[in-house]
Amino acid sequence: MIYNLTLNDRTQKKVLRELETTEKLISKVATKLSSTKKTCDIYAMSDLGIAHNVTRMRGGFFTGAAYVWEQPDTPFIPVDTTINVCGTALYKINSDMNITEFRKRCEKALADKSRYDWNFTRGNHFISLCHLENDDNHIGMKKCYYMLVHASACEYKEQLYPIIGNWYYNRIVTERLGEYRYLRFIKGEEAKRFYQMAKMLKSFNRERNYDFCKQVLSEKMGNEILNVAHYGMPTIHEVLIGVQKTGELATLLTSPGKNVYIVKKIENDKNNYIPHGFGLGLPENSDFAYCENGIQIGKKKFSSGSITIGEDAINRHGFLETDESLRKYVRKIAEINELEICAELKQICSFSANGFQVWRG
Repeated sequence: MIYNLTLNDRTQKKVLRELETTEKLISKVATKLSSTKKTCDIYAMSDLGIAHNVTRMRGGFFTGAAYVWEQPDTPFIPVDTTINVCGTALYKINSDMNITEFRKRCEKALADKSRYDWNFTRGNHFISLCHLENDDNHIGMKKCYYMLVHASACEYKEQLYPIIGNWYYNRIVTERLGEYRYLRFIKGEEAKRFYQMAKMLKSFNRERNYDFCKQVLSEKMGNEILNVAHYGMPTIHEVLIGVQKTGELATLLTSPGKNVYIVKKIENDKNNYIPHGFGLGLPENSDFAYCENGIQIGKKKFSSGSITIGEDAINRHGFLETDESLRKYVRKIAEINELEICAELKQICSFSANGFQVWRG
């Protein structure tokens, strides 16, 4: 079953139709590997949209959704989910931090790659100095500076991606449905081994985020506000892509330089999923379709690699020019997903793929 928690925009309507096929394929495989019929649930969130990764979309998986299937007798894992672990972490800064000091501290930490391959300046990852302008006694956040980071455990990326020559590649099984759609998966002992690695990466990435923030902030490091994954496998029969599964605080990311929101799920018995941002949509007058040996976005065909943000897909937040328009949009997302908006952080400056940028003096 597909649970539609989207904004039902043009992109999402197209993706939802494709997710119907994904649901059928996962259910079909789970049933084949069991003695009874098994089903799949897909939670399509408000940021459902185009994925950066072409392999992922060809396999039927899109960003902004949770994919959950009834556990079969023989475990299996769809490999085109291109599993790794990615998430955000937020730490209080115990004293004032100006832009110059923050930049110098970050540059020093980024230069030290003795333990990790820092990737905060690749893809859509970032490091930000933020400020909360008012105390929020409800969640205990104080008016002060905070450090926010977003990154993935890139050190293990090739271990879990379906790359030719890796440890499980020759064990991939393919289930097809229709002319262009398929589900590639591994099963049995390979699936169990895969999940153990994915499970380990969750704690690895938490520690990775902590370690970097500790290097930057040193004696000024305060409490951890959150350290949450929005990409990975919480269980052996569940994949989250751009979705947070937590009853605690989480981030709702917006766009470079814009305010970031701290949110929490309103307690209910429906689900515990939280969207991680706004997601990517199709440009105006552009379309998405499966085709022979790949997918087509607009006039371009892709068989592998990544799409280009700003050309093949656009940030869904592009029209939000003021803080108030942003708040209005976030309130809409919060209503659909039953979220409580707990705090609003202003980004002061950031490191990202676009270099170092100052948003507010």
